[in-house]
Amino acid sequence: MSDDLCFSSIAELNAGYRSGAVSPVDVLEACLQRIELLDGTYNAMAHVAADTARQQAQASATRWAEGAQRGPLDGVPVGVKDLIPVAGMPLRYGSLTSDDKPVMEDAPSVTHLRNGGAVITGKTCTAEHGWDGVCENRLTGLTRNPWNPEKTPGGSSGGSAVAVATGMAALALGGDEGGSIRIPSSFCGIAGLKGSWGRVPLHQPALCGTWSHVGPMARSVGDLALALNVIGKPDPRDWESLPDDGTDFSAGLGKGVAGLKVGLSPDLGFMELDAEVEAAVRAAADVFGDLGAEVVEATPEIEDPIAPYYVLVRLAARAIVDSVPAAKRPLLNEQMRKDAAAADRHTAMDVKHAELEQRRIGAAMAQFFTGFDIMLTAATSVPAFDVGMSDPDNGKRADLPWSGALYTTNFTRQPGLSVPCGLTSDGLPVGLHVVGARHADAMVLRAAAAYEAARPGVGHPPLA
Repeated sequence: MSDDLCFSSIAELNAGYRSGAVSPVDVLEACLQRIELLDGTYNAMAHVAADTARQQAQASATRWAEGAQRGPLDGVPVGVKDLIPVAGMPLRYGSLTSDDKPVMEDAPSVTHLRNGGAVITGKTCTAEHGWDGVCENRLTGLTRNPWNPEKTPGGSSGGSAVAVATGMAALALGGDEGGSIRIPSSFCGIAGLKGSWGRVPLHQPALCGTWSHVGPMARSVGDLALALNVIGKPDPRDWESLPDDGTDFSAGLGKGVAGLKVGLSPDLGFMELDAEVEAAVRAAADVFGDLGAEVVEATPEIEDPIAPYYVLVRLAARAIVDSVPAAKRPLLNEQMRKDAAAADRHTAMDVKHAELEQRRIGAAMAQFFTGFDIMLTAATSVPAFDVGMSDPDNGKRADLPWSGALYTTNFTRQPGLSVPCGLTSDGLPVGLHVVGARHADAMVLRAAAAYEAARPGVGHPPLA
């Protein structure tokens, strides 16, 4: 097994495939060996599709040899969160209420991956129905952080983050309704993008409404951009997916940030930041200043949107619970069932007021970005906490806004990207959250790439 193959960037893989120095078959086998070696400890994979992945890798190798490759993801091993349908594989939602019957249709994002020649290695572990900011459920168990297996990788897309961080896949798809791409990206020291709402088409009517997203998770910002070029295309199955305006998300990555105006708001005005997290974010902001950006400490005129956000989230919980046969509902996540029960106490006017608050807060954010190109916040207010806990206080303060900057930007439908900006004294990654105005995904990628080039990553985790 070659660690070099497992940790190669997509651009490096493309160069190797093009020259013939390495084959997609070689890369897949290296990743499969990595899964066999490490997944017993970290539990990233809910389902491994080795046989079909080998067929896809061999087909990709043939295309590269014939000069008929389909694009930059051709032959790249990709894991897919087990909330996203992949034809021929089970869709378990991390739930005991599901079965292992393969589904018949791909999600739009997976269709785009297949059309681009990606090699789909399998499904990655998730919180049940994505309902927690950690990654555990009674079907697949605990997923662990590669930087310290006694810590959570975050969630709900924890398996995707661990697969990428450990070299089990070069790229993964995650879902994000309240930070579920960016929490585990921050905790696991990788890059993760939640694009503007509608940028990546969804696989079904989103039960979480206009703050539900699918996006890429990778070891570099450049890889995120290449992935978004492929999956960030419309699909008629999602009639609200954004039109293809021809943007090449890789094209502007080298433009830097000189002359940009950057708003620095580490806590977004209401998060309770760990001191080391705040120090890392402020140090990252200094780098933007060194690179020629004008950095101004400024906070949008908003408050924590948790109350209206959770009115709508509880409705989603009710919809998920109702989608499960009544006899199986006792098997569902307890908090999700509690949230569904709480939804029953909301009136129609509660819902309408929550929707109006979403519009008001979104407008306030849009106003803020008339004066700034990007905003920098902490991705999470704390580093990774102990595995088995639901939040930093283990449920004692479920409202603690430790991911406040993330669910806020879900609510306001803006692009947000977590990129590593350092390690704590305990050796745990810290994520910098780069936020842009709605539809300014290319600007977010450009700014994050400039930072990453100046302060490259946090390296690979010290695997147990």
